[in-house]
Amino acid sequence: MKTVRKGVVLRREDLHVFEVDPSMMTRVPQDVTDREQALIVRNRWEYLDWMHRHFAHKTIVLSEVSDAPSHGTGQVSH
Repeated sequence: MKTVRKGVVLRREDLHVFEVDPSMMTRVPQDVTDREQALIVRNRWEYLDWMHRHFAHKTIVLSEVSDAPSHGTGQVSH
């Protein structure tokens, strides 16, 4: 895990997974395996893709409006 800023860590660089720093979750700890994390991320991207297909007139890619790096279409290959 790599600290991005206070309270935020990068858990899986290959999937670009950011999450709340686990040290801040002491009241209700959450233990998630890498397999579960990959499944959650893939399902979130599938949901966003579905929403875009059904409700968006246009999808704006971050790299088109910012200098921040884009991470592709959201598709995770396995």
